[in-house]
Amino acid sequence: MLKVKRIYFDDLTQEEQKFQPNNGSGKENATYIRITDGMDTVMILSDAAEPEDATFGRDFANVVDAIEIAYKIGLRDGKRLNN
Repeated sequence: MLKVKRIYFDDLTQEEQKFQPNNGSGKENATYIRITDGMDTVMILSDAAEPEDATFGRDFANVVDAIEIAYKIGLRDGKRLNN
């Protein structure tokens, strides 16, 4: 089941914290979106971005991927409910 939750740096595991971008005011001050499918984390999005890179062509390009992933998970879950 798809879940999307807004979280903060301290909500990330230590391993996840290592891989977050340290742009803007720093990864510790960023807000994150965790996308999960069941117990599996599918994607973590961060709003840590330099102002000049805060575009959908740069730092926020992964938002498109997140929407596509959520759509595919929703289709899968919808098919399960209809069966």
